[in-house]
Amino acid sequence: MAVDKKIPSEEIVNEKASFDQATANLLVKTGLGLSVGIVASALLFKRRMWPVTFFTGAGVGAAYADAQRIFDSVSTLGRPVSANNAPSTESKNAA
Repeated sequence: MAVDKKIPSEEIVNEKASFDQATANLLVKTGLGLSVGIVASALLFKRRMWPVTFFTGAGVGAAYADAQRIFDSVSTLGRPVSANNAPSTESKNAA
């Protein structure tokens, strides 16, 4: 027997807000990386293309890392939080 699993509307809105935040973050960080790359290329590297590409990619990478944190907020720095790794509250209360 199939069970219809309904998603509350708050979770749908929260998921859309997270996607909007990640998209805005991508646009801002990519734009900042592009502008830093253009300035670095013009001032330091004799108008080469690689600084523009490098800093734009760094902006995209930073936005990707932030999107992972937004959508998977349980894990911190690549280590998922589990019951075994969680700090014990008993040791804090006993001391």
